[in-house]
Amino acid sequence: MFTKVSRFRRLLGLGAVPRLLLLSAVTSPMLIAVYTIAYAQIQTVPSWVGHLLLGNSTIAADSTLTAPEAQGLGQKFELVFAMVNAQDPQNVDNDVIALNTGAFPSNVIGVAVRNMLPRAKIETLTNQISLKYYFVGTRTCFGGSPRIQLFVDPGDGTLPGNAFGYVGVLPGGGGGCVSDIWQFQDMANLSDPVPQWDLTQFGGPYANTWAQVVTFFDTRFPNHAVLSGGVFDDSCSFQPPSCGQAYYDLLTVENRTLENRQDTVQGPTH
Repeated sequence: MFTKVSRFRRLLGLGAVPRLLLLSAVTSPMLIAVYTIAYAQIQTVPSWVGHLLLGNSTIAADSTLTAPEAQGLGQKFELVFAMVNAQDPQNVDNDVIALNTGAFPSNVIGVAVRNMLPRAKIETLTNQISLKYYFVGTRTCFGGSPRIQLFVDPGDGTLPGNAFGYVGVLPGGGGGCVSDIWQFQDMANLSDPVPQWDLTQFGGPYANTWAQVVTFFDTRFPNHAVLSGGVFDDSCSFQPPSCGQAYYDLLTVENRTLENRQDTVQGPTH
């Protein structure tokens, strides 16, 4: 089932929560050049890090609603808040999901989340976290949205937390996304040199490559388990570039890819 902590209600101004959530490339020279030039920008952690609206989320999908149609297909994605099924703006035959936050400053947020296989490890997600995105007009990626958010139990008796994988071509959620064209991003590529993963909730560094993420959890928290994961979009209330229309497609988190409406269920909208 679904959980929202009291902090969400205070920040978002939402009413009573209807349900209780369970805690549950190849490397190109150009990419290396972009990384090298932009790396200086991440020496100072941006002010929004640690203040994401859903940064302390304990969101997991409703295991009953999202049950797979057949063994081996994996749990479906649950669409939450303002995230909805939609059609590709360039091809109406293509099912996608979408979010329109409205104008800045907006508390409109959206999530597509699914539960993992039991005791899933970070390393088992290698090459299994990716996303296509299409931003309309002035909408881009900045301020931590959109991002891949993984809810991880450290396995050492401490509370679960979130690992954030920021979408974009610049390190550490620095943005760099273009508009009005579909883009694909592999978020779990061991060869990717751009440090896009934030491990601060686990006492780790702010900007990490996927290879560093795997090493961090396997070394620091060998008994960890990834409980749920998905795409989160919640920064329009404090970052104007994160406001507007966004479409998402081919969202892969572990053993299921969101390709059409059969891969989703609609969850709570408040």
